[in-house]
Amino acid sequence: MKSTLLRHRTILEPKQNRENNLENGNDAEVLSASMLLKAMGAEVSWGSRNEDGRKIDLICSYDHPWIIKERLIFFVQVKSGSTYGRKLENGFTLLGVAKKSAQRTSHPICLIWVERETNSTYWAYIHPFSTNVSQNYGDNHLVNPATRFDIARCQAKVIPGKSEGSGIIIKELSGTLQDKRAHSLKKYKSLKTKTIVNPNLGIVELTRVGWRHMFRKQRSSINKEKSLNLIPYLGNLLEHKPSKIYITKNEFETERGYEFRTSEYVLTYEKVQINNAGGLENTSVIIRLLEEIMWPENWQENSMLSQLIKRRLVLLSAYYK
Repeated sequence: MKSTLLRHRTILEPKQNRENNLENGNDAEVLSASMLLKAMGAEVSWGSRNEDGRKIDLICSYDHPWIIKERLIFFVQVKSGSTYGRKLENGFTLLGVAKKSAQRTSHPICLIWVERETNSTYWAYIHPFSTNVSQNYGDNHLVNPATRFDIARCQAKVIPGKSEGSGIIIKELSGTLQDKRAHSLKKYKSLKTKTIVNPNLGIVELTRVGWRHMFRKQRSSINKEKSLNLIPYLGNLLEHKPSKIYITKNEFETERGYEFRTSEYVLTYEKVQINNAGGLENTSVIIRLLEEIMWPENWQENSMLSQLIKRRLVLLSAYYK
């Protein structure tokens, strides 16, 4: 005879527990911790009593993705349910009440929102200067193996160092367009052999992709000349933190058991100067970078995950206004 003691309760309990904020919160924290641990190869600990009183649920640390022998540490606050967020077709909306609850005046915090119906886990990095209005985020904010690079990018906003192109003065090349092209090509090839590390995005490769894109036939001669003038300064400039970063594209696809995320970043440097016949003038430099990250589809169950995550970041174009 089959027992029926649990069958009735199994149907009823999820509905009863849905309104149990204590249990929902604890379950969301456990899920978030496990996702961060696996996705980022992180060490995760629960906040102490005092930290919990300051709305710090988890403390997470992991190896910096492009600086060897350095660790990144960040605080995490976990939220779940419709009070704090809403699932979108491609991403989620983080409501203002969640941002206001998480925001601190002295340090940033990573807010994890758990969508209970699908167990989707999203992240948002809340800075002291972030606004408290509701905000939409794309699927690039799903917690997955690419998150380790995204958190490092967000944390770089507050690190000290060279920034915004301050002190860089561009001198326009002389001679014909052909002379300028030959000079810049030689410099571009020499930069391809060097390791260029951008504080926000990591190692930037200068490849044929960027050269072909900047000097394609359809591009105007004026813009080509600006790119040629800028190339000798690219190595130094990319080692600065930009004034602003925009993400203009995020595409996802699956192929042969791997997930791929392709993103395009626009970096703006607003403190660069150009030396022309009339003296020094302020100018804004625009650099576009193309990033591709791949990881196994079954990453949550893969025992060799850290060895199977690959990433490339290449120059797409560079010019000044």
